Amino acid sequence: MSEPTGAPIEGQPNVEQNPQGDPGDTPLGPNGEKALKAEREARAAAEKAAADFKARLDEIEKANLSELEKAQREAQEAHNQLAEITRQSTVNKVALAKGVPADLVEFLTGDTEEAIAAKADLLVARLNAPKTPKPDPSQGAGPGEGKGSAADAFADFFTSKLGG
Repeated sequence: MSEPTGAPIEGQPNVEQNPQGDPGDTPLGPNGEKALKAEREARAAAEKAAADFKARLDEIEKANLSELEKAQREAQEAHNQLAEITRQSTVNKVALAKGVPADLVEFLTGDTEEAIAAKADLLVARLNAPKTPKPDPSQGAGPGEGKGSAADAFADFFTSKLGG
């Protein structure tokens, strides 16, 4: 009832089995083996080329990324430089309007024009303040309390001591 090995099965092509019993590993003949070998070599070459292209693409992406990062860094530096120039221009404008001496402009701080103007007003007020303190009437001899000049005080001393 069972068919002998090697006999064709109905509906399937006549394929001889190799000694291991796997019908897929039948001998191909010299031309088939040559084609198989060429196909395997071509596949190995294609896989190697694909790996090389992948590595090169990664290098290009890395270079582009570093170029992008470099451009972003340069843009940030330009933005910071513009902000500093704008702030310095505002400081100079306020200093000129408020009459701050050129050698004291460096003391004007702030990020907004209002803050810089407030510092300028304070600086100008301090510069225009009196240089000497105001007299304190609670100190020293009051009006009419003094005995005169130092010569009068000396003369009074001798007359009181010498009796005379």
